Amino acid sequence: SSLPLSQSGVTAAVATMALDMDNPHLDPVETFSYLRLISADGHEFFLDRRIAYECDTFKRMVEKEGFKEGQTNEIQLPTITGKLLEKVIEYLYFKYKYTDAKVPIPEFPIDDDVVLDLLLVANYLNLY
Repeated sequence: SSLPLSQSGVTAAVATMALDMDNPHLDPVETFSYLRLISADGHEFFLDRRIAYECDTFKRMVEKEGFKEGQTNEIQLPTITGKLLEKVIEYLYFKYKYTDAKVPIPEFPIDDDVVLDLLLVANYLNLY
C-alpha cells in the first residue's frame, strides 16, 4: 500500500518529473547519490543517501569536515556484522517511509535472536 505524499513531496516529485521531461536522456543512475556501508564481515550495502541520512551518525560522518567518509562516500563499520547492518538498513527505510506519516505506524519486526545485539548497534549509531 502506498502512503499519501505530503504537499512538498508532491511538489518535489512533480519538479523531478519536469526535470526528467526536460532532460529525457538524463540517466537517473548518474544522479543517484548513495553511500557504501561495509560491515565487519565484509558485506557491502549501497544505500540511497536520503535513506542513510535517517541515521544522524551516518550523516555526520559523511558531512563533517576532515572525515574520509565524506570523500569516499564509504562508511566502514568494523563492529557491526552484515546481518545486523541489514536490519539497521531495513529500519532506516522504515523510518524514512513512516516519518510524518498520516497512517498508523506498524510495529517494526525484530527477531528475538538479534534483539540484544541490535539494541547495542542502535545505541552505537544513536538510532531512536
